[in-house]
Amino acid sequence: MRPSVLLRLAVTGGRLDGLRIVLTAFGGVLATLLLLAAATVLSIEGDAPYTNGLLAQPGLRPGVTVALLLLGVPVLSFVGQCVRVGAPARDRRLADYRMSGATPGQAAAVAATETGLAAAVGTVIGFAVYLIGRVLLDRPQPPRPLPTDVLPPWWALLAIAVVVPVLGAALAALALRRSTLTPFGVVRRRPSQPPRVLPAVLFVGGTAALTSNALLLDWFGADLGLWWILLLEVVLLMVALLGLVTGGAAVSAAIGRRIASRAKSPALLLAGRRLVADPWAASRTLPAVLAAVLLGAGALTMRAVFAANWAAQEQVSRQVGEEYGPRDAFYDRAFALTQLAVWVAIVVAAGGLLIATVEQVLERRRTLAALTAQGTPTGVLARALLWQSALPLVPGVLLAAATGAIAARAVAGPGVYEQEVGGGCTPPTGVDVDAWCADPAHQAPVRTVTVELQNMIPWSGLTVLSVGAVVVTLVICALGLLLLRRATAITELRAT
Repeated sequence: MRPSVLLRLAVTGGRLDGLRIVLTAFGGVLATLLLLAAATVLSIEGDAPYTNGLLAQPGLRPGVTVALLLLGVPVLSFVGQCVRVGAPARDRRLADYRMSGATPGQAAAVAATETGLAAAVGTVIGFAVYLIGRVLLDRPQPPRPLPTDVLPPWWALLAIAVVVPVLGAALAALALRRSTLTPFGVVRRRPSQPPRVLPAVLFVGGTAALTSNALLLDWFGADLGLWWILLLEVVLLMVALLGLVTGGAAVSAAIGRRIASRAKSPALLLAGRRLVADPWAASRTLPAVLAAVLLGAGALTMRAVFAANWAAQEQVSRQVGEEYGPRDAFYDRAFALTQLAVWVAIVVAAGGLLIATVEQVLERRRTLAALTAQGTPTGVLARALLWQSALPLVPGVLLAAATGAIAARAVAGPGVYEQEVGGGCTPPTGVDVDAWCADPAHQAPVRTVTVELQNMIPWSGLTVLSVGAVVVTLVICALGLLLLRRATAITELRAT
């Protein structure tokens, strides 16, 4: 197939295909801006005159870069959901191409080229926004609020311009990995095996190991050293996170069976049966939200740990009669920016759930229209779709928040603060200082002051994060129900 023919077939389609291209391009804009921001931070050299200490200090910039790259996870999830918008209409179009003589590989190449072109358009827009923002946000006199005086090297810009479209095309090809393109339609191969319990074992094992971090420090801390203990904790956190994000199918199936057998309302019954019929839908949509909540809970707990240590240091200083300086606001600003990034990630991930809700409404419009024709109110169907999103979301968010708090609390170690005080030497007036203080008997005794750390678990902050994540996600998902009335029209009974 010639490239010109491939391009022409890729941009051919109806309104849903246009919506999919627009949403994919928007995801490409977000991904491009995040990568450009990360490359800009890495391009800063030495001590720089910026108002933000995270950018001014060289040792903190790698952490900022990692945080920007982590924000790309919900963006990738969003793009992955956008690829599935209007899938039935696209499937019919690909089946027409197969009927006309195209091979399965050529039909898949059309779908991948469409997504790659949309991502390329988003990349161009992202570069334009980045360059315009550099001019509008620049402050000629230092200190600058943002690194608008730094431009990444040309090879980094070229790599970003290539990676985003290629990654978009790869996501489209990945979305078709379980599909067989035939001249009579697209046959999807859904998992036939029930959800496995291995993710639950990973989550429970990793979380239990993090909880027993004190025992790990007692047993292995002296032999392994601090860095090996930190590496072990990171591995355990990744194991728990992997089990959490991959166990959505098992959780959905278990919740669906329990709800369906005890449902007292039609909406709950429909939601429970749907979760049992397709438990893997949660595994495709929830991981980004759960990962954002887990990181947010960890950041909140670390902020509480820092505050508890500051309070303990101040208490010790008052006990020994020393002056204690004001609390450094740098860490508060850093944690505030982290929480802002977490909420941005939650909103972007919730956008992916919105796309998934729209996809469900459009894909099941014939079934929904049949239920409406049989007398099911549209409100019942709307509540059923919301319950279908909320039932696996609520326990997942609670588990993610608990895991993040446990991981951060494990890094903090024992909940006590110890400081050695004393040991000074105050010679009498007129006595040689060096000679007087050289005698150990003239030095004040050294003692260890131990203070128990208080309020190391931010219960109020974790509650706001968990409830806020659920509310924001469900409100954004509810926007997808605006298509429900049209999807339940009687004419949709003829949909294929």
